[in-house]
Amino acid sequence: MDLDLELDNYLLHPQPQHSLKMVHAFMCADRVIEHVCTETVSMEDGVLRQEQLIWCIKRQQQQQRSLSNLHFKLRSMFLYNMDLAPEELRDWLHAKEPQHEFLAPISAVEDVTVQPTIPMFASMNALYIMYEASPSQQSQQSHSHNQSKKRIVIHSHHSKKHKSTRRA
Repeated sequence: MDLDLELDNYLLHPQPQHSLKMVHAFMCADRVIEHVCTETVSMEDGVLRQEQLIWCIKRQQQQQRSLSNLHFKLRSMFLYNMDLAPEELRDWLHAKEPQHEFLAPISAVEDVTVQPTIPMFASMNALYIMYEASPSQQSQQSHSHNQSKKRIVIHSHHSKKHKSTRRA
């Protein structure tokens, strides 16, 4: 048994991912990133389940709303997955122009599959989630000194109940 060969095989062969870094970036309407937070989430068989992803997104939106009094909408998501095969590694290292795309847009809130990764690159894998503050709320926030509280009553056609809300 050659331990060096086994170590090389482990280090150079992609391994399934059991966790994934999620980077949440919160932007104002002018697309300037105001706040970034990072968390690591567990995965089963290299898959981040849709339910877990939605839960993480909603939790981050609520935390940011409580910190800044702004509602942040989900704008875009990108998965960075360094999924080189061992035989591609040498060419990739010596290439003048990148031939391999590691960044992929996620078009909807869905299960996110992370392909097995060579262990030394595994920490680079991440899901980037971009949020943008609602423009109407930002203008309200910047002109809050001129606002007064108003009571709004919404009458439903289907129900006799009245819903009242306060708007700041």
